[in-house]
This record gives sequence, structure tokens and C-alpha cells, in this order.
Amino acid sequence: MIAALADRATLLGVVAGLAFLAGWKVNGWRLGEGIAQGQVEAVTIVRFVERQQQSVADAEGQKGHDQLEELQRRAADAGAAADGLRKQASSLATQLATCNAGTAGERTAREGAAAVLAELLGEMESEGRWLAAEADGRRIKGLTCERTYRGVRSVPD
Repeated sequence: MIAALADRATLLGVVAGLAFLAGWKVNGWRLGEGIAQGQVEAVTIVRFVERQQQSVADAEGQKGHDQLEELQRRAADAGAAADGLRKQASSLATQLATCNAGTAGERTAREGAAAVLAELLGEMESEGRWLAAEADGRRIKGLTCERTYRGVRSVPD
């Protein structure tokens, strides 16, 4: 009888141990599912925020691109106007050199001075236009970067 009770107790102990291990395993699975679900939710939130930030960056990038294109159009218009002014300056310089010229030497000196003046004015205008375009371009790029940074930072988490 004692041997039967001992066998029964051993059997019950083994069954209880197996039940405990099965419960432990099921809880582990549920915990793993909870962790996995939490990771899925976290990734979903991160992707949503990244999409919002990318949307802001794309919009600001397009705005900056449009501003740069407008700057290039205005620079081309200014270049065409500058070419016309350069031709007029050269024409006026030629007129100045030939106007009321006393001797051939004076005329030659005036022509040389007028040509140098016209070339100098043309170079100054060209360099000034280049510097202005460069400064405007850098300003537009910097402001675009600042707007993008502010926009990305203001996206809610």
C-alpha cells in the first residue's frame, strides 16, 4: 500500500511538474507575443513619424528647388539686360573716343581708354552678377535647410 502511494505520489509529482512546465511555456509564448506586438506597434509609430518627416523634407526641398529655378530665370534675364548695357557702353565709349577728336594721337588715346572703360564696366557687372547669384543661391539653400529642420523637429512623436 505504501509502495502504491509512493508510486501515485511520484506520478502526481511528474504530472504536476509537466503541467508547471507547460504553463511556463505557454506564458513564455504569450510574453513573446506581447513583446512582438509591442515591437510591431513601435515600428509602426516610427514609420509613421518618418513618413511625416520625409513629407516635410520633400515639400521644403521642392519649395527650395522652385526658388532656385526662379533665381536662375531672373539671372538669365539680368544677363540679357547686362549684355545690352555692355553693348551700349561700348558704343558710347566709341562715340566718346571719336567725338571732338583733335589729333590722331588724341583719338587713339581716347579709343583705348574708352575700350578699357567698357571692358572694366562689363567685367564688374559680370562679377557682381555672379556674386549676387551665388549669395542668393546659398541663402535659398540655407533657408530651405532651416525650414526643413524646423518642420522635421515639429512633427509630433
